[in-house]
This record gives sequence, structure tokens and C-alpha cells, in this order.
Amino acid sequence: MIFDHDGVLVDSIQADFLAWSTLFAEWGVELPTQVWARACGLPLGGEALLERLASTSPRAGDKERLRDRLSELWDLFLTPDNVTVVPGVPEFLTHLSAAGFRLAVASAASRNWVGRWLRHYDLAHHFETVVGADDVPAAKPDPAVYLEAARRLGVAPAACVAFEDSLAGVAAAKAAGMTVVAVPTPLTRALDYSAADHVVRQLADVPPHLLRPHSLRAPAPEPDHQQVEVS
Repeated sequence: MIFDHDGVLVDSIQADFLAWSTLFAEWGVELPTQVWARACGLPLGGEALLERLASTSPRAGDKERLRDRLSELWDLFLTPDNVTVVPGVPEFLTHLSAAGFRLAVASAASRNWVGRWLRHYDLAHHFETVVGADDVPAAKPDPAVYLEAARRLGVAPAACVAFEDSLAGVAAAKAAGMTVVAVPTPLTRALDYSAADHVVRQLADVPPHLLRPHSLRAPAPEPDHQQVEVS
């Protein structure tokens, strides 16, 4: 079982959107949730958002100044008060560990960032390895981070289930040849997750057949995308 970090294990998504929307608001520009959500997780998504702000509000100045301000806002909002463990995660990981599954993290963020929150919420002991953006040559949607996680676990990608909240992450895990469970966040739930094998509202809704050891040796049922209601 291989997990994305931000949005799946810890909810840093709300805080990240708060930082971005504050940056836009400071220049009198509204940042639609869907615009931010589509950019979330893409290698150049942040640059696209900065370009959008700079072109919409010429007074905002150059993108370097905007990056500096965004960094300040991240420091302000990405704190333990705002970055929380996703409900049900500790129990889900405990269940998987007790069932004998081997667990890893495959994140588009740095290992230092991931390690900070895994330690803060006492989740690190569940995972055999953490693969971050600094461990691979290309970011999601490239499959490199998932392929490296599988390599470190010593298992074939086809024997892995990946848990993702972003479209880029879903694409990366699918390209790696894994079964993908999408767990959209409230801010990204309206996006099209049809590329995933399963879409659930929370980890407690993961199809039971995926939680039986060695279940991937048999063909999986048809995808159940209808589990998420867009509202």
C-alpha cells in the first residue's frame, strides 16, 4: 500500500489554498477553488497560478516578488494549527499494519516536509520507506516516485495499491501500473477522477477486497467511480 502524503495522510490542502487565495486577495483578485484545484499537484501548477495573478493584476509586479510573499504565507498558514491528520488515517494504517501489508509514502513534496508531519502525528512507524520529490528525477504525473517506492519495497508495481487525492498523483500511479484509489479532498471533489480504479470519500470506504492480503493476484471488480457525489 503506497500513500500520497498531502491530502491523503495529512490535510495541508486547506491551508495551502488559504495561502494562495490570500495572495490573490492581497491584489484584489479572486482565486476560484476549481482553478487552484486543477493546478494542485502539477509540477508547473504553481507557476501557472502566479502567471494568472501577474497577468490579471499588473500591479502585482514580477513573479519573484509574488513567490517571496507566497513563501511568507505558507509559513503563516502551514502550521500544526492548520495542518491536521486526516480523520481515520491512524486507524486505517494500524489496520493495514496488523493485516501484514507493507506501507510506503510516495509524495510530490520533499522528504523533510513529509517526515515532519509523519513524526508530528506519530505515523512514521507504519512506513517502511518514504520517497519524496528529492529522491526522483521527475515529479508527478511522472510515475518515477511510485516506481521508486515499489522498488524499495521489493514488490512489483502491479501488486501495489496507491492512494491519491490529486489528478497528477492518480496519473502517476496509473502510469506506474498500480491499482489507484482516489480520495478527493473537499476542495478537489468536483474534479474528474475517472482515471482512478476506485473513488471514495474516505479511507473507511475503500473496497474490502483491496484490504485482503494478496487480493491483487485476482482480477479486481469493475471501477466504482459512482461512489463520489459531486456537490
